Amino acid sequence: MPDVPALSVIPVASLPRPALLDLRVAPAQQRFVGRVVDLLADAQSRPSADPLAFVLGEQAIGLCCIERAPRTIAPIDLDAPTVGLRGFFIDARWQGRGLGRRALAALLDSLAQRHPAARWLVLSVDEDNAAALALYRQAGFVDGAQRYHGASAGRQQCLLLRELAGDAFP
Repeated sequence: MPDVPALSVIPVASLPRPALLDLRVAPAQQRFVGRVVDLLADAQSRPSADPLAFVLGEQAIGLCCIERAPRTIAPIDLDAPTVGLRGFFIDARWQGRGLGRRALAALLDSLAQRHPAARWLVLSVDEDNAAALALYRQAGFVDGAQRYHGASAGRQQCLLLRELAGDAFP
């Protein structure tokens, strides 16, 4: 059985910028994610942002941003300490191999160390993004009972993962 390279979550500042700028999504996904250069600029402009890269072995394969100000992710107020997730994606050249699931699980595992006070994770996903909705629901996210039209891609659905200390993908 061949060795499966480790998938890790590291700060984007730990990687060379050209490796990050080389990441891309499929053209049909562009409206959901946007351009990498814009995601990085947005994350680096906000002190509340924690931009992270997914690395398989030594290769950057995706990005996301954890937001310590979750109201910037979804317009809802929550009762527990919460962080937000934005811009989660796996590079188009690496999709279809189960790496989105592995990356999300690695991210959820790392949140206890990165943001120990957080108990919940909130995100906003386009209602037409069936692949993302399926992934998040498999990981245990539930409907946050909020819909809004706040993004260029279309109507957004808020999803919530409670009790970050638990295992992802039951």
